[in-house]
Amino acid sequence: MSDFEWLPETGSLDFQTLKQGYVSGRLTPVEVVNAIYDRIEARGDDHVWIYLVPREEAIAAAQTLQDTGLDDRPLWGIPFSIKDCNDVIGLPTTNALKESAYIAESTGQAVTRLFDSGAILIGKTNMDQFGIGLVGMRTPYGACSNVFDEDYISGGSSSGSGVSVAAGLSSFSIANDAAGSGRVPAGFNNIVGIKPTPGIISNACVSGGGCVKTIETLSVFSLTVEDGMAVMRVIAGYDPDYPFSKPEADNVPLDIKAPPPHFRFGIPAGDALRFFGDKEAERLFGEAVDRLTAMGGEPVPVDFGPFEETQRILYDGPWISERALSLDKMLAEYGDAIHPVTRGILENSGQYSALDTFRAIHRIAELKCQTRPVWNDIAVLLVPTTPTIYKKSEILEDPVALNAKLGIYTNFVNLMGLCGVAVPNGFRVDGLPSGVTFLGPSFSEASIAGIAAAFHRETGLGLGKNLNAYPDYQHDGQLPVDHREIAVVGAHLSGMPLNHELTERGGVFRHVARTTPDYRLYSLDGTVPAKPGMQRDPQFSGTGIELEIWSLPLEGFADFVERIPQPLGLGKITMTDGRQVSGFLCEAAALVGAREITEYGGWRGFKAANP
Repeated sequence: MSDFEWLPETGSLDFQTLKQGYVSGRLTPVEVVNAIYDRIEARGDDHVWIYLVPREEAIAAAQTLQDTGLDDRPLWGIPFSIKDCNDVIGLPTTNALKESAYIAESTGQAVTRLFDSGAILIGKTNMDQFGIGLVGMRTPYGACSNVFDEDYISGGSSSGSGVSVAAGLSSFSIANDAAGSGRVPAGFNNIVGIKPTPGIISNACVSGGGCVKTIETLSVFSLTVEDGMAVMRVIAGYDPDYPFSKPEADNVPLDIKAPPPHFRFGIPAGDALRFFGDKEAERLFGEAVDRLTAMGGEPVPVDFGPFEETQRILYDGPWISERALSLDKMLAEYGDAIHPVTRGILENSGQYSALDTFRAIHRIAELKCQTRPVWNDIAVLLVPTTPTIYKKSEILEDPVALNAKLGIYTNFVNLMGLCGVAVPNGFRVDGLPSGVTFLGPSFSEASIAGIAAAFHRETGLGLGKNLNAYPDYQHDGQLPVDHREIAVVGAHLSGMPLNHELTERGGVFRHVARTTPDYRLYSLDGTVPAKPGMQRDPQFSGTGIELEIWSLPLEGFADFVERIPQPLGLGKITMTDGRQVSGFLCEAAALVGAREITEYGGWRGFKAANP
């Protein structure tokens, strides 16, 4: 059975599955996009999308990728969605207010980088109006449902983004997070939500630059932490054109750091650990603590008072007034069309004085100062993503108070400049998922992602709604035991005539790579099957040669190398990232008079042009 035969129904859209399918030739971007649109049609009016890219346009984008060929761009052929408050050139932005729709004429650095990295946009997703809310109910486009039970909320404000990933309609989604919007839908839908340190990703794509510019950040929903951090590595970085972007962003490590064998983790102490009577949520969090302890962690009760006080300031204090800077005009022009709950919040945004604002700023600085010793004592702070979950009907009856309860573990995070990774934790007896969030100080994404990813794998949970198996990421990170890497450039590539010589010896595909610019490629006449020869020329500067990195068990590696025929040999090849990998090089004598094919960028490119 081919990958495409199972993909349309329940197949996983995690990056590893798609990349392996693409490299092997079992999947194509066009097939993946078609499968996604079939899924979208099968779900009917699920209120996920505010704007869905027409199928033919998404297929055209996928076809363009296929025509140019698989390359080493990190998001090549990966489908994504984006929250509607983010501008994408040529597409409408509504902020979930139909009357204020406009066609975006620009976007920001982050979105541009996604397209440049080969990602395929599926559509713009539903949201709580203006990003105000954690429930996903405050929208004129209809409320999304939890993917496991239609009676329950999806979480918000990035509701459609979370559901699109959980339901298998996109591999990742770009969301936004000021108070928890990039984490709550993750906890409710069995997916991952990565909320970075404010300022390391440019918010220039956010409509109006963002409603809460001082603390808001783009965030990423994905099926795994590994996938989410791969997106982070693409979109993070200093943006000199965005005033709230941080110059430190270019130096923040985003490669997942393996957790230490022993570490201390904080948990809210005493009565601060609240679940509002939800015994299932309480049970599952207790299991999370036990799981993390078994992984080598030591739980440390943390005084949660400063964090609690900070979270109350976000909505019970003058920070709501920052929204008024961009939304007062909306309130004046479209007041009657704005969702009644949202309108009520905005109408109160002007009640605070400058004195109130400075008092809050000073108080938050004091609270941050109080919590600094905490981070010296623990590697990460573990909290429930939410204390409980509610039915849609319950939110309709009490929209403000219940929304506030959902934010007790999320509202303080951006105000304190922290970063966080929300991951699945387990399922309640009623079949609904529950999540936990790992929090750390500014710029500690790599460390907390490492603990969060290890924890997620340890749960043994499947991914998203379809509960697909967690992918094996060993090929992208640490080598399998007793394996050695080898770079192949010609007939041993995936799908080529001699690839079986790798797979028969236990070879494992790791990734596509490219050499530094000082390599030339030639077609070797008379070889059967046809082969190229590669040679390094220090005086040459091209675009580099595309190749594949495989790994072989030691015994298989030795046997494989022994069989390399002249004029080929084994040498160290330098990659664009600076690594040196053993691989095929060619004797100079064999290249005299040979046809140079460097311009094709690799053997695949040459074979495609010369079938």
